[in-house]
Amino acid sequence: MERTTLLATALSLSTLSLSGLAQAQQPSGWIGNGHTSAYTLGAGEFELSGSLLRVDDTIDFLDLREEVLANNNRLTGNSGDLEGSRGNLRVGIWRGMELFYNRQQQDLTLKVAPNSRVDIADLDEKLQTTSTSWGGKFVFYQTANPVPQRPWTSAALQVKYTENESDDFGGFLETLRFDANITIQLDPPQRFSLDRLKDDGWQAQLIFTHGMGDRLALSYWAGYGEQDSSSGTSTEIEQTSLQNAFLQTFDVSEELLTAGVSLNWQITPRLPLQIGYEYINIRNRDAVINSSSSPLVPGFLRGSNLNASADNNHTLYGSLNFWISPHIYTGISGKLYRNQYTGIMPHFNNPLSGSFSDITYGHLELTLGVKFAALQ
Repeated sequence: MERTTLLATALSLSTLSLSGLAQAQQPSGWIGNGHTSAYTLGAGEFELSGSLLRVDDTIDFLDLREEVLANNNRLTGNSGDLEGSRGNLRVGIWRGMELFYNRQQQDLTLKVAPNSRVDIADLDEKLQTTSTSWGGKFVFYQTANPVPQRPWTSAALQVKYTENESDDFGGFLETLRFDANITIQLDPPQRFSLDRLKDDGWQAQLIFTHGMGDRLALSYWAGYGEQDSSSGTSTEIEQTSLQNAFLQTFDVSEELLTAGVSLNWQITPRLPLQIGYEYINIRNRDAVINSSSSPLVPGFLRGSNLNASADNNHTLYGSLNFWISPHIYTGISGKLYRNQYTGIMPHFNNPLSGSFSDITYGHLELTLGVKFAALQ
């Protein structure tokens, strides 16, 4: 409720501050989806884009997929592969004001190595995650710009709400080995899972953009946010002692500071290049971790090392787009994370994906987008 109230208050204040603006929309021919700047769409305009996300043995961004398996005895096979899609929508609702909504779905392959203590049947091989974010951007300062294609100096406030959630990851326990002499056969096999994988939070950023000539704009920003995440493990085994051994909970609340810079270069009117960098710092992390010490719990489910997870991230992105027509564009881009999804998908700080949270990771994207005014 507090996050919703914050966004509504920011919208109201920004509406009052924008009454004197004559023109706040981003330069003609520029792309805003997936790029941070202090420009907004004009009233009645919208930009809609869809992207495919991929990492596999032939599309391995900077050979980073191999790093996931190096020195990690929990994962095997093609762990680190990624398949996903994302949709971005931005709508200009008034001078210097736009709303946006983003939704991403991805499947991260995580094939777990066999465990000597347990036999597992039908173990999942993908961590399936859905991410959404929505919010608004509000220009509160700009210089005059008589040429719609030329960038100008502008300042904006952006507020957004984020939410990530993953499906349960688990399998069926067939055999439990307490020691060399004691083995329990489960018939039928009993389900166990890594569950409650979700997080939510909000961020506010101040963004400044400076025009540098006819075709170049530099943006930089700083922001603050808060987020809560959770995960846990459980089993359907009815025996109380075994059920308690598999019952774990991991709950984390944290603050984050962000700072970044980006460059938008219109190489030609139909060929925009965008590159950006953002630093994420996690602070005041409050972790409540109830972890099991039972040797029956597979290593990839134990959360005893979560307190040592990364507390910062360096993220890079770059994209090159081409306007097929005045309203349709296509492009290719890449993203690189120094510490996996730290600060981006907080619930990934779980025993499974957290085992390689300090590994550099990235992916490639193919994008198709459209941009129209509402009346066109």
